[in-house]
This record gives sequence, C-alpha cells and structure tokens, in this order.
Amino acid sequence: MDEPSTLVTVATIIFQVLMVVGPVTGYVDQYLVVSRTKSSRGFSIETCGVLLIANIIRIFFWLGKRFDPTLFYQSILMVIVQLVLLELVIRHRPGSVSLPIHRVVLPDTGLDSDSDSHDNDSSPSASLSSLSMDPPRSSFWHWPRYIDYAGFLIVFTGVLIGLYLLLGGSPLFIELLGFASLGVESTLPIPQCVSNFRRKSVEGFSTVLLVLWTVGDGLKFAYFLWTKSPLQFLLCGAFQVTVDFIIFGQFIAWSADFRRRLGLSVDHLESQYEPIREENI
Repeated sequence: MDEPSTLVTVATIIFQVLMVVGPVTGYVDQYLVVSRTKSSRGFSIETCGVLLIANIIRIFFWLGKRFDPTLFYQSILMVIVQLVLLELVIRHRPGSVSLPIHRVVLPDTGLDSDSDSHDNDSSPSASLSSLSMDPPRSSFWHWPRYIDYAGFLIVFTGVLIGLYLLLGGSPLFIELLGFASLGVESTLPIPQCVSNFRRKSVEGFSTVLLVLWTVGDGLKFAYFLWTKSPLQFLLCGAFQVTVDFIIFGQFIAWSADFRRRLGLSVDHLESQYEPIREENI
C-alpha cells in the first residue's frame, strides 16, 4: 500500500522540479544563440520585460494567497534568468552606427571640414557632418543601458512593496495582483509574434525555445488544471498556448530549415532571394 504512495510522491516531486526548471530552459538556449552570433536580432527584448514584470507581481500574489509553492520558486528562478539574458541582449543589440568625423582639408579652399565658417548646409562640411548618426530615441523598455532597466525594476518592486504593506490584507487587492500578473504574462508570446510578422521572418529566434514554449505551456496548463490553480492561471495558460501555436505556424511559413525538418517544400522561400550574377563588362 505504501509503494504506490511513494511512487506518486516521487512523480510529484519530479514534476514540480520540471515546472520550476523547464520554463527557463528555452531562455538558456536563447542565451547561447545570442552569445554565439554576437547579435540579439530576431529576439524581442519585450519578452524579457513581460517575464520580469509578470513574475515580480506573481511573487507578491503568492505572498498574499500562498498557492502552490512550485509556482513561487518558478517565478524567482525566472526573474534571475531574465536579468542575465536581458544584459546579454542589450550588449549585443543591433543599433545605429556612429561614424567618426575626421578633420579634413578641402581641396581648392584650404578650409577645414570642421570649420565654423561653413554656414551653408549644402557645403561639403555639412555633408561630412551628416555622417554622424544620432542615437536612437529612448522609449519604454528600449533604453540604451542595462542600468536603466535595473533602475526601473527596482522602483517597480519598491512600489509593489509599498502597496502590499498598505493593502496586503485586502482579498480584492491580492486577486487584482493575480490578474495583473497573469494578464501580463499571457502577453508573453505576443511581442515575438508581432516581431516575426513585421519582418516576415523568424531568423534569430531559437527553434528550441519555440518547442519548449509550446510543450512547456501545454504542460503548464495541464498542471494548473491538475492542481486546481486559481482562475487567473487557467486563463493565462489557455491564451499562451493559443499564441504559441500561431508562432509555430510562422515557423512553418517562413523558416526554410524548419520546413525541411518537417519534410515540406522550401521552393517558395528560396525563390524570394535571387542569386547575384557577375557580368563581364
């Protein structure tokens, strides 16, 4: 009689460990992809933002409701992994190129290109100055430095601490935290899905991460049903699985390598790129 109970206990522990470690595995692979290519092109930085904000809120949700601790540990590990991945993504983020301006003596005039005497915008010096590209404008979650992101997260966490100390005894506030956390998390695949659609490409996005997203979210949804998790988790899980399959469809539509693995034709993809021909002049 004790053996089945022991097996169930062991199986439960294994499943709980997978629930904690599984969701971050795909981001470890994405980290390796960015490290290898020295470019974060193709990976949406908003993904890190969604996961950090959602899991920080979920930690406070757990403190107020004390549901399955597995999901609490999952949130802590996810925050750590996303902070590490965010730093790498920012370091290798494609940005504007700043071309250095050198002091040039212009022929026939003897004037320097950096001279203040050139007032005409159409002068050669103005053309040289135009080579200096302005840095991209900052917008939310598109700041130039990692410290900017860290500062926002510190302030955000501080605000949540203050609200929790003031309203933590209110069941309504705790439930709102749950809806906020899972509502934000449910949008996780959307930035990547939109980015793929705009570029009509999935280049730079880890195939392993896609598979782990789809399988992981499916298992996570099943786990929520099994453990009778709060309603917020069920709604979030169902929405995420839906968007995962949309991204899966994008891979089938735009990834030649993915189509080859599935045994599908890639002729329509290869025909989009015409080879460069050398002509004898």
